[in-house]
Amino acid sequence: MDPSSNFSSYRSTLKAAMWRSAGATDERQRIVVPFFSLLVKDLYFLNEGCSNKLPNGHINFEKFWQLAKQVTEFIAWKQVACPFEKNPRVIAFLQASPVLTENGTCQFHFFDLRT
Repeated sequence: MDPSSNFSSYRSTLKAAMWRSAGATDERQRIVVPFFSLLVKDLYFLNEGCSNKLPNGHINFEKFWQLAKQVTEFIAWKQVACPFEKNPRVIAFLQASPVLTENGTCQFHFFDLRT
């Protein structure tokens, strides 16, 4: 994942996937899996970086429209039925995986997996 230009390569790929998904007749082509942490980052900075009101005191409808658009897209992605069979081993692994705190994540990155 290339973070240059605010993840422009990823954003272009996501836009193409959304276009493909919208016109797909095959259930497998309707699935879009976004990079969740980037979606959360975008929502956070949109909410924190844009004021709720404009300098003239009016409501900043552009901010709320952008927030609603991103949340609506996410809800649409979530509602697509997955045609793939669930793999119990993968589900068990994901459920047993530890949820790391920020410090735990940093420590994990410095852990040498070759030892």
